[in-house]
Formats: sequence, structure tokens, C-alpha cells
Amino acid sequence: MALRILVLGPLAPATQEALARIEEGVEILPPAASHELLGRIAADEPHAIVAGSGAVDWIGSSSLLHQVLVSEFARAVRYRHPLSVVLAGVDHHADLAGTHGDDALARWRAGLAEALRRSLRQIDVVARTGENELAILLPETTASGARVVAERARGLASHLIVKGGPEGERKALPLKASVSIGVCDAPRDGLASSDEFLAAARGALVRAMRAGGDRVEVDPA
Repeated sequence: MALRILVLGPLAPATQEALARIEEGVEILPPAASHELLGRIAADEPHAIVAGSGAVDWIGSSSLLHQVLVSEFARAVRYRHPLSVVLAGVDHHADLAGTHGDDALARWRAGLAEALRRSLRQIDVVARTGENELAILLPETTASGARVVAERARGLASHLIVKGGPEGERKALPLKASVSIGVCDAPRDGLASSDEFLAAARGALVRAMRAGGDRVEVDPA
């Protein structure tokens, strides 16, 4: 199966020229076909959200995330364009679920996803990479720019509060949580694939959690 690049809207002339130079083995879907594919994914994945504007706000399909990540990483390496990825993980999620319940934690995660959607550009991609982890893929963004996005995401999380359980249940405290965030940028020496790119960001995320959480760690260049 060919690698697919989804075109969700109008492209700048330079981007059109770059796509025209891509070698064989890559399938480039025009906007109509791209939106049709995303619609099928949203139908197959109940938790997938596709915004009416054409931006992909929350990707339920890990396979689609993989396709976007592979294509963006290849473009970054080939044309020396900056690309960054931000990985955010919910701190102490097992304790939160035990105290507040899985439903409250799921609503908190959904609230964070919506807040992030409103704060990002259309070209940015927000995707779940685990039950309590999400990725933000930032094309044309350096590590310093990604750190700004990461700190904004951390701030949004720290100010997000979800009410307790439904009326009639035992009174539950509002759920307030934080996230730890790992950041990595490309292209650079030592990152030979999109898998290594994502793994480097996850390593930074783990360091942030081990340092106490509610912080941003950037993978060193």
C-alpha cells in the first residue's frame, strides 16, 4: 500500500511544487478524496472528531497518525524544513481514575483536546497516542516554537476543571489534573526515522514525569 498524503485545503505554490517532486510510491489525495477518507475514519472510529473547517482535531486512528507522521518527517528531512512533535501525558492518571472515576477522567481529556484544538493552527495535528497520552504534530515549527506550544498546553491543562459525578451519586470533588510534556524537533543528526522521532519525544515525556510532572522537557539536540 502506498504512503498517503492527505491534502485538506488550498496549498501554497511552494508546497505544490514540493508535492510534484515527490517520487513514486506516494499517493497524494486531493481535498475531496481526503475529506471522504477522514469521514470514513470518523465513522469507523466513534471517538474520532473531524472539524468542519477541515482541520483534524483528534485522530482516533493510530494508522492515520502514523501516515501523517511518516510523510511529514520525510518532508522535513528531504527539504530541511523544521518539524516538531509534542507528547503530553496525564500525570497520575491511575490515581485520578480511582478517585474520580473513568468517566470524569475521559471528560477531562476531551476538554483538554477541545482547548488544544482552539489554540492551534489548522496545519497542526492533535492525535491520541494512548489512553492518557496525546501528540501534537507541528509542521514548520522549531524546538523553541514547540516549547511555546507545550507550555501553553500545560497551562490549559492546569486550568481545566471537570465537575464530579452525576447527581444522585456520592458527591465527588471536581477533577483537576496536570500533564507532563516531551518535545522533540527534526531534522537533526541521530533521528533516522519517524519512529525514532516519536521515541525521542516520549523519552523527554518520561523524564518530565519522573521529575515530578506538570513540566515540559525538550529532547536535547
